[in-house]
Amino acid sequence: MSVLTSLDWRMVRDQYDIRERTHHEMLKVHQSGDVSSFIDLLLGISDPSGNYSAAEHGIGPKVLDQNIRVEGRLLEVVTQFLSLTNAHEVPPIIRGASLRYFQIGVGSEASCMVNPQFCWVANVRTIWTHLVYKHDFSTADDALDLYQEADVASEMAYRQWQALHAELADTIPQILEEGVKLAKHANVIPGPIRYLWVDAIANQLYADHRE
Repeated sequence: MSVLTSLDWRMVRDQYDIRERTHHEMLKVHQSGDVSSFIDLLLGISDPSGNYSAAEHGIGPKVLDQNIRVEGRLLEVVTQFLSLTNAHEVPPIIRGASLRYFQIGVGSEASCMVNPQFCWVANVRTIWTHLVYKHDFSTADDALDLYQEADVASEMAYRQWQALHAELADTIPQILEEGVKLAKHANVIPGPIRYLWVDAIANQLYADHRE
C-alpha cells in the first residue's frame, strides 16, 4: 500500500492550485521588470506561497538584509534557473551565488517556482517525504531531526542537503506516478505541472503526519 493512500486529494489539488497561480504571477511580475515586487514574491515575503521555506522561518528579510547587491544577484540566479533543463545544476548555482541564508531549501524552492517543469523543491517537506519512501515514517522523522540540527551555514550541512536534492531524482517519479493514480481514483484531476504537483503532495503528507 502506498504511503500516499490516506491523503485527501482535493486538499492536495487545492494546494497545487495555489502554487500554480503563484508560479504564473511570479513569471508575470518578473517579465514586468518590477524587481522589488518579484524578489519579495520569490522570497515569500509578499505571499508565503511564493516560497514556503523562506516564509515559515522569516528567511526572506535576512537574505535581503545580509547580502550586498542582493536584488541583482538574485536576478542572476533566477536567469540561470529559467534556462535549466537539468535540476541537478540547481545546487551548484545556489552555491555559486554565495548569498547568505539563500541555501538549498529556499533556493531550490525558488528554482521550482520559476521553472517547475524541470526543477524540484528540496525543502524540509519534500526531503522528509523522500525519507519516508526510502525508509519509513519513524526513520524519516529521526533522520530529518538530525539534518535540521546541523548548522545551516556549515559546509557539512550544504553537502548533506545537496546530496538529498540529488536523491530526490529517484523518489520523485514514484511520488508523481502514485499521486496521479490515487488522485484519479479519488476523482480529482492531478496537477499538470509535475514538480508543483509533487510539492503539493509532499506538503499534504507532511502536514498530516508532522504538524
